[in-house]
This record gives sequence, structure tokens and C-alpha cells, in this order.
Amino acid sequence: MNQNFFLFLRLTASLLVPLFTLVLLLRQPPPPPLPSPSPTPTPWLRQEPPATPLTITTVQEVHEYYNSIGYTLDKLQAGSLPVPRIYLESIIHTWAQNQTISDKKSLFYRTMLPLVLRVNEVIAAERNYLITLARRFDANQQPDDRDRNWLTNMAWRYKTVKHNGEVILSSEFFTQLLERVDEMPVSMALGQMAYESAYASSRFAGEGNALFGQWNWGKGMMPKEQRREKGDYRIAQFDSPIDSMHAYAMNINTHWAYKNFRIQRSKQRQEGKTNLDGYSLARTLDRYSEQGKEYVKTLQGIIKTNRLSQLDNAKLSIAPPVSLIPRLQES
Repeated sequence: MNQNFFLFLRLTASLLVPLFTLVLLLRQPPPPPLPSPSPTPTPWLRQEPPATPLTITTVQEVHEYYNSIGYTLDKLQAGSLPVPRIYLESIIHTWAQNQTISDKKSLFYRTMLPLVLRVNEVIAAERNYLITLARRFDANQQPDDRDRNWLTNMAWRYKTVKHNGEVILSSEFFTQLLERVDEMPVSMALGQMAYESAYASSRFAGEGNALFGQWNWGKGMMPKEQRREKGDYRIAQFDSPIDSMHAYAMNINTHWAYKNFRIQRSKQRQEGKTNLDGYSLARTLDRYSEQGKEYVKTLQGIIKTNRLSQLDNAKLSIAPPVSLIPRLQES
């Protein structure tokens, strides 16, 4: 009987010890939560810090600000000056009134150049990552889910595949996409800006930040003399000048009318040109306007007369961006 009693005690103890341990564990505070995983890196983006706002109330203040930081057109064309990241927030059609032609042009090109370069910087980051993925693919390295989704979105955005269409990766897929995902020649873009917006003094520039005269059907700014036989076309309007530049780049990079431009640009890349020759590429834009070859002739004249080809190698500075906010007084 004594032996049975001791066996009972041992069995009871063997059950109570783990139960007591479990109670102690339950009474302990929960461990701290694991840190959230860091955001998925996006190597195809070229991020910038937030821009510092700078309000300008007179045109003279714009000139004084540019001069105070040594931002002159002569230095730009000499290739001795990194371009400051100054982004114009909006265009007011009176902002360049009462200026000499020389001052008006100088103000325009210095103000619009950073917009062209920033859009090119964004496109270049996408292009560089696309080249990276293309090289991996050629080495039989398949993209992961994140990169495959990015490639699909790029193909849809740049219209090498119909929106929501199936994307099949191949060497031809990357070749077609790389022909479209590329920068705008700086001199060509500046020349077209000047031509289409009358140096940012046109009605469409002032009312809708429209720098390139792009059409939109059924939505946008109504021309005063709309030609009904062409349908309900309008002039596209934008929240900011840089949005107009983004839209222009996507138009040139995707529309069928500019296929020859993209072919010639690809040839320049194959020749090893890192800075595109805007003057020669402007020859391909005979379909940008109903004027055809005359449009090209005028555009090349603007590029040559204003020495814009010397800006084809311009680069943005590493300084933080500034948002230029015009609040100009009416004269």
C-alpha cells in the first residue's frame, strides 16, 4: 500500500510541474512585435527629397534669384554648370511680359531646362533597370514576381503590349521596350517647347501649363477656331509644366507617328552616344505638325539660332530641389 501511495505522488508531481510551468508562461507579457519589413526597394525609381518652396512675385526676382546662384545661360552653354533642380509649379501667361526678346528667351530656357532633365532622369532610371533585367534574362535568369509585374506594367504603359494583354518575355520583348523607354533629346524638347508655347506666353500655356500643343479628344482647352471636320479635339491641359513634359515624352515614345524618331534614336545609342543629338533627330518630326517639313525646318532653326545643341549634354546638380511658385503681380 505504501508503494502504491508513493507511485501516486510521483504521478501527480509529473503532471503538476508542466502545468505550473504553463501557467507561468501564460502570465508573462507577450514578446515585443517583430519590426515591420522595410519597403520593397524600387531600383527603377530616381527619388528626390521634397522640394523647398520659393515664391516669386516679379519677373525681376526670377532673374535675381538665378543670378544669385550663378545660373546663367552662358555658363550652361559653355558646359561648365550643373543645372539646379528648380521646378516651375505653374505658368502665368503674364510672367514674361515687358521683357526684351533676349531676356525672355534666357528666362524661358533656364526655367524649362530642369523640367526636361528631370523627366529624362526618371526615364533613364527605368531604362537602366530594364537593361539590367534584359541582361539577366539573356543569362537565363528569370525575373522574380516583383520584377515580372514591373515589366508587365512597363509593357502596358509603353504600349508594346495591349493594356491587360499577356506579356511573354523574350529577347524581342526587351528590344522593343528598350526602343521606347529612352530619354528625350534636350535641344529638341526645348525647341519644341519654345515653338509650341511661344516661349510660355501662349493662351494654352497660361491656362493649362500646355507646352507642346498636344491634342485631346473631348476634354481639355477649346481652340477658339476649332475645325469641326477634325472632330472634338482640344488642347490637353496639365496641373504643372513638368506634367506636360512627362506627357510629351510618353507621346514621342509610344505614338506610331514617331516610330522613325525612335529608330534613329536607337541608332545613336548603338553608335555609343550617351548624349542624344537633338538637331539631327528633329528631322524625324515631320508628322508632329500639319506643316510637315516646314515644321522641321523652323524647329531646327530655333535649335541652331539659340545654340540649344550645347545643352544636349546638360546634367542636373545633386543639390536638393526647389519649387518655383510664381505669384506675379498683374501689370
